[in-house]
Amino acid sequence: MRVFLAAMALVLAGCLPVAVLRTPEPVSGRSLAFGLSAVGVEGGVGFIPYAAYAQGDGQTEYNFSVQMGFRAGIKHALAPGFSLDMGLTLPLLLGGGGVPLALDAGLLVGLGDVYLSPRVHWIGFQSQNTSVAGLLYQATLGYAGEGFLGEGSILFSGQQGGLMLVVSAAARF
Repeated sequence: MRVFLAAMALVLAGCLPVAVLRTPEPVSGRSLAFGLSAVGVEGGVGFIPYAAYAQGDGQTEYNFSVQMGFRAGIKHALAPGFSLDMGLTLPLLLGGGGVPLALDAGLLVGLGDVYLSPRVHWIGFQSQNTSVAGLLYQATLGYAGEGFLGEGSILFSGQQGGLMLVVSAAARF
């Protein structure tokens, strides 16, 4: 079972956005961010690059990011410092055996320069006679400085009990 979970983690990591790196306030205009995530894996740490583009009017933001997969999302302000963020992620390289898919939805809550993002991911994968789907939960605590974003996240599965720790940082322009 442990080998199966590790193999599924590797397959699904191609489509799971592990970094939030978005502030609670939708951008007004355009924004670029480039960064890196350190993901705790068995026996060490893996590093995953991150790039994002966002465009918005201060109320609604359309964002696109690449981190082992391509994510297209929308963020909408519900109140000052409080927004809803949703996205769809597909892997960068599509194989012939099946396409993993991830949908995520979360809240972004700002407390000054600090933000909190509880989030849920639905992940599905189908290949030949095997179908796997499930929910992953994410809790992120971040800091948004002038031109800098840094955060720590915990991703966990309620069913399997797996836990993944992630530390991410990005320069924002």
